Amino acid sequence: MSRHLFWPAVIAAALLLIGLGVCWSPDRDPPHGTLPTATAPTGGPFELPVSSRNGPLSLEDYRGRYVWIYFGYTSCPDVCPMSLGWISGALSRLPSDWQGRVAGLLISVDPERDTAVHLRDYAAHFHPDIDAATGPHERLREIAARYGVFYQHTEVESALGYVVDHSSSTYLVGPDGTLLKVHPHGTTSGGLLEGLLERVTDGGIE
Repeated sequence: MSRHLFWPAVIAAALLLIGLGVCWSPDRDPPHGTLPTATAPTGGPFELPVSSRNGPLSLEDYRGRYVWIYFGYTSCPDVCPMSLGWISGALSRLPSDWQGRVAGLLISVDPERDTAVHLRDYAAHFHPDIDAATGPHERLREIAARYGVFYQHTEVESALGYVVDHSSSTYLVGPDGTLLKVHPHGTTSGGLLEGLLERVTDGGIE
């Protein structure tokens, strides 16, 4: 199967599983095993040179908005499309007066394969308010360390050549760029919205 056809197929399957209520639970290990994470992630600003916007992307671009950040990659066969599907579902469930006030962001830890075109095409399959960005490993690892993310390349005997084992949390960042909450692997759209509600102070989201 070509890369062009692979993404829609995987994403469609993941969204179907979400719709059927079939998913991984937070207390189960990711498919490639348990990975270490930082005990106290601090988050913080970042800028990445390659993005689905065809230019640099920084956390400052989301100033004034909440953003759900997920670290993964576009060739990920399992947890990435599932987690981005939950982010997409949460964005779609926002009331009309909250549209544009919350965004999603995939930070790719596979810059070798994830070009700006790949990131744009992949993000577009999920939701118009989801962006994607990447950059050199030196910068990615510095950002990942601050957010408590671990990732490593693992060679596999398949057409992919390698997969990227990575931790699979979703990070809620506030309008001022502060890391507000770390959602564990397996947090559904409803859980993401609940986490957002806990932090909203101007009337909330019905």
